[in-house]
Amino acid sequence: MDTLKTRADVEKRLEGMKLKFLELQTCRLEFERIQKRYEQLLQSAPDAMVFVNWESRIVLVNAQLAALFGFSERELLGCDLNSLIPERYRSHHRQHVTQYFEQPRVRTMGSNLAIHGRRKDGTEFPADISLSPIETEEGIIAVAAIRDLTERRKAEEERQRLRERLAEAEKLSALGRITANVADEIRNPLTSVGGFARRLLKIADSEKEKRYAEFISTEVSRIEALLGDVLAFTRKRSPLLEDHDIRGILDEALDGSGDRLLQQSVSLRKDYGDAGIVRVDKSQVRDAVERLVANALDAMPGGGTLTVLTDREVVSGVPRIRVRIQDTGEGIPAQKLETIFEPFFTTRTSRKGRGLGLSVAKHIVEEEGGIIQISSTEREGTTVTLLFPDLGSS
Repeated sequence: MDTLKTRADVEKRLEGMKLKFLELQTCRLEFERIQKRYEQLLQSAPDAMVFVNWESRIVLVNAQLAALFGFSERELLGCDLNSLIPERYRSHHRQHVTQYFEQPRVRTMGSNLAIHGRRKDGTEFPADISLSPIETEEGIIAVAAIRDLTERRKAEEERQRLRERLAEAEKLSALGRITANVADEIRNPLTSVGGFARRLLKIADSEKEKRYAEFISTEVSRIEALLGDVLAFTRKRSPLLEDHDIRGILDEALDGSGDRLLQQSVSLRKDYGDAGIVRVDKSQVRDAVERLVANALDAMPGGGTLTVLTDREVVSGVPRIRVRIQDTGEGIPAQKLETIFEPFFTTRTSRKGRGLGLSVAKHIVEEEGGIIQISSTEREGTTVTLLFPDLGSS
């Protein structure tokens, strides 16, 4: 009887152990399932994640963090968190870690805490970080999500540059309107002064009076030309776009310079190679070319050669008609080429140079959908290149 009782007890205990084993097995499988699910969530998190204990040791990371810092996950486990911080910040950072574990709390991103990360190759990047404490059997673990702010900073800097450029453009636009209004107001009394100067020139009795009257008339004409340039530069146009052969426009612009070519002993060479039709405002483009030709002649007061060439060129995949205006003049120093198109910039020291010819020409060409470029070599000459969309290739 005792034997049967003992056997029954053993079987009962075995059955209980079996049930306990099955429960443990179920718990283990559930734990593994939850752990796997947690790891999947961790690895799929969009941010780089790092888990750090109170000793500032890394206990867990995800793939995003390893990729961000250029390490493998295995290399990071057990490392001091300071290995991911630039050396100049490490002492302060260790203090922050100690203070955080003394008073654990949730801190979201965007808290204006400027931090920097250090990659394995030594490069640094600006970062934002959020912190959350979690309780574990080993104590508090700090969970940090880290975002690289490099691209965001670049975007912010670009937006700031655009805002500054927009503000500058608005100032220039306002200045342009004021300048245009002032120029219009000055033109009428200036015309009267010029008219009286010419009348005085006719009735002057002495050579001295004639010389003074002629000087006034010349200066008035110079100021009138300057005001015309200012208005041309600031005026908003509505171009009359029509199809024209670029060679015809060039011939018309060059015809007006015939006398000056003879006076300065400048020979003209035209090489109208492969060219075609452009859709532009004919009068505006002719004006731009005339200004460029005048600028080229100013560079050759003692004679030289003016060459005008046309051909075709593909620029950034776009077929264009190319016009080149070349002189054999004094050339432009390399350091001045970047500012050559600025208003009132001139490479000449004489009072003849108004400094707006190139600026107005550039303004016109770009309004017509063209591109203007300039290259120069001192004591050899300058080439101005105009590029217009090629309608024959469209």
